[in-house]
Amino acid sequence: LDVARSDARAEPYRLGRRGGPAKRHPKTRALPTQRASSTTEAYTLHTTMVHASSKRPAPSTVSVRRLLFCVAAAGSASLEGVAAQFQFEIPQEMFQQMGGGGYQQQQRGGRRQQQQRRVRTPDSISEKFAWMKGTEWMWNSWREVRFEADGTFDAPTDSCAQRQCKWSADDNQVYIRWGSDGVHFVKPTKDEPVAGNMLKGKREDGERCEASFIKKELADEDLDFYEVLGLDEDAEGKEIKKAFRKLAIKYHPDKCSGKVEVEDYDEPIECATIMNRINLAYEVLGDEEKKILYDAGGMELVKQGVGDEGGGGGMDPFAALFGGGGRQQNRNRGQEAHVELGVSLEDMYNGNEVEARIQRRIVCRGCGPGKKHKPKCETCGRCPDEVKMVQRQMGPGMIVQQEERVASKEKCKTEDTALKTTIERGMADGSQIKFPRMSEQTPGQVPGDVIMTLKQKGHKTFKRDGKDLHMNLSITLKEALLGFSKTISHLDGHDVEIASKKITKPEQVKRLKGEGMPIHGVPSEFGDLLVKITVKMPTELTAEQQKALADIL
Repeated sequence: LDVARSDARAEPYRLGRRGGPAKRHPKTRALPTQRASSTTEAYTLHTTMVHASSKRPAPSTVSVRRLLFCVAAAGSASLEGVAAQFQFEIPQEMFQQMGGGGYQQQQRGGRRQQQQRRVRTPDSISEKFAWMKGTEWMWNSWREVRFEADGTFDAPTDSCAQRQCKWSADDNQVYIRWGSDGVHFVKPTKDEPVAGNMLKGKREDGERCEASFIKKELADEDLDFYEVLGLDEDAEGKEIKKAFRKLAIKYHPDKCSGKVEVEDYDEPIECATIMNRINLAYEVLGDEEKKILYDAGGMELVKQGVGDEGGGGGMDPFAALFGGGGRQQNRNRGQEAHVELGVSLEDMYNGNEVEARIQRRIVCRGCGPGKKHKPKCETCGRCPDEVKMVQRQMGPGMIVQQEERVASKEKCKTEDTALKTTIERGMADGSQIKFPRMSEQTPGQVPGDVIMTLKQKGHKTFKRDGKDLHMNLSITLKEALLGFSKTISHLDGHDVEIASKKITKPEQVKRLKGEGMPIHGVPSEFGDLLVKITVKMPTELTAEQQKALADIL
């Protein structure tokens, strides 16, 4: 990179704080970030350097390694009139080799890493500030920000991408965890969402900040669907259906029109709006699969999980080109859990309803951030760490994205879960049954499936071989020579006659058509029963018996 140097100190371009617009040297101008392009062989960064005197961009392509060298050089020598901003993704291994994990500054005495001060914040939103849910504010006369009902703080900054920023409150003040920009502490001038209300406070570093109230508007998707239907978070199918029917009758267009007063709302609401919310709540909670997703991560997770069959999303053209199958894997999906269930041969033959019980981790619905503490939450513990994409500043003007494990604010517990399923007639040993979304839960992650493998138990009479059954039958020598007739009880209780009027040889196999296993998928058709005859020979003969046999034979 050909960059002019100067002995005169000049303030380089730096990323603006999230509390307001970016600040930079007056002789420099900001450039749009150029993302890195990558191939299977190397990572290449495309960027543009601007010199204040020329005012013309000069495109250049440099390797990551050379770029780091240039950045290091820039740390010891000031650059006059140069504005540059780099933003790209790098592998974890390279990030560690580069000294990743925070803002790295080079100094003459060596390199040191700035450690961000940890600030303790509450896990929930107190009742005093619950009115702030769904409110929008103008932050520092800059841009709009929003306090979501689920504790998410929405701001148009990179550090709040993918819903990473959160807010909470105690009875004293409001805390905003603004990603890499630290914690903000603010208090409203009025305890209600009205015009003229202001948020005033300061950043973690002491810089003052404020915001003016714009409006309060809770989107239907931001509502707590359990509260919409007037249910507890533990409500199941029958309770949900009953509550929906009751509310649907009450707010039906034929019985409700105009605006009505609703509990916990300051202003009357249109009946049509209430009915739409009731329908949306039942559409999610009335569907077992969507309900699981909603309990684990709200509507955001429901949207991710809809149409996700076994971890596949849309078509992946690169996977198709390189033999990957063409289905795009959902990375935000938990692992599958595999369990075995012993099933009797009778159940395989007749079909049956069976149940297996597993221990799994679930997210405690109603016990997380923004929720009022309840007695049932006392048994809940901390959820596993969550994996989120965060941005790290590696040096002046250079930002990388990296996955980071962060402590979860949600609560989890271990639950004894019943998996109920139907054993269909003729199912094979080793058949698998999938229970979608029933694996362990992690906040913000689509739960994986539970795969149940059927293991056929042994039987004292019959042995299965695919669609056929095998059994052994023992007869006497007399029956083998003169014929026999025996009756056995089949797996469903009906009698089966095994007979012969001819001489039966030892180890002879008789095939009985249609007395085997039902064929899975075609239960009206059956395999065969193969009976292996064993002849019991006498252990000794008397003299008379020997003489009689000698005369006959």
